Amino acid sequence: MENIDKELLIELSRVYGSLTNRVVEKLFTPSKRYYMRVNTLLITPGELIDIFREKYGIKLYQDPFVDEAVYIIVQGPYNVPVVDKKIVVDKNAAESIVLGANVYAPGVINYDDFRKGEEVNIVAPNGKIIALAVTEKSSDELKSIKKGVIAKTIKSLYKLPPIRDLEEYRAGLFYPQSLPAMLVSKIIKPKPREIIIDCCAAPGGKTTHLIQLSRGLAKIISIDRSIQKVLKIVENIKRLRQPENIHFHVGDARYIDLYYPLLKADKAIIDPPCSALGVRPKISIDKTFKDVINNSRYQIQFIKAVSRVLKHGGLLVYSTCTITFLENEYIAKKALGYGLKTVEVQLPYANKVYYGGIIAYRFDPLTNDINGYFIVVFKKTS
Repeated sequence: MENIDKELLIELSRVYGSLTNRVVEKLFTPSKRYYMRVNTLLITPGELIDIFREKYGIKLYQDPFVDEAVYIIVQGPYNVPVVDKKIVVDKNAAESIVLGANVYAPGVINYDDFRKGEEVNIVAPNGKIIALAVTEKSSDELKSIKKGVIAKTIKSLYKLPPIRDLEEYRAGLFYPQSLPAMLVSKIIKPKPREIIIDCCAAPGGKTTHLIQLSRGLAKIISIDRSIQKVLKIVENIKRLRQPENIHFHVGDARYIDLYYPLLKADKAIIDPPCSALGVRPKISIDKTFKDVINNSRYQIQFIKAVSRVLKHGGLLVYSTCTITFLENEYIAKKALGYGLKTVEVQLPYANKVYYGGIIAYRFDPLTNDINGYFIVVFKKTS
């Protein structure tokens, strides 16, 4: 097994017990289903499925529970040929390239001398060979450029079509998004004129889904802490060609009650920064138990602030893309101290969790070969 922080493994064992090692091993492989959300403001799922089949020979499948969710079957694992030259990429780039993405300049951290048109291995920071690629630039050219494709991947450990390079992606017909993340917005069920807060909203997956579900008629406050993050949300809204009945706020959602002291929201989403241990496939796990503790202390502050601006009877959905106890069940139980109670909902692919007076939902890689995720639904009672 990978060299993982021992205290972190103990933390994971609080949830998975004797299955902990199997869960961790699963994190290093992708789910066989790669999900995308169809932008039903522009096209139906059936129409997009037909385009992919007829134009590209790519088979899309519609999820049986979420109408706007379609998925591609991930192929692999494959053996990657070993050659003499290599390009080392950072962890974020490696996690895309392992699925067949091309190599872009911003992700490169080290490289041998190479010519244009030469075959090179793409290597993760931990030394693992993840792909074979053909260079589009020489190593001398790479020294002077900061963006663009450096090499085209021809063989990777796993394979997905280059969906972000497709005309339909640029036209806003779909948005790559995990199924559990889609379910968060489905739980919210945005209605016309409702005020809905989306905290830590970048890059805009949930915000754009709320717009889609409400046909632009809900009033959404989309908040994130930097202008770069908020601009990413704006970019996705424009790409998806969505109505803009939305208020963007650059700021820290932990202080939303100070920014908007008179606000009374109908509903809210909190998807705070987390250890992201449920995101697959992993190249390495460099998070530590200390990171988890710090995240947990940080996350509860969002719930404390948002609970103050939520209407009596209002709905709050808390979600993370991680699988630790301290960032999930512990936070949900602590939230009960802020005038909230958990609400039972029906969620496909999820395992129901009962702990200390809460009902929550876990998505784990072993049960349904899905990304690790956690959702808990609260109602404001006081």
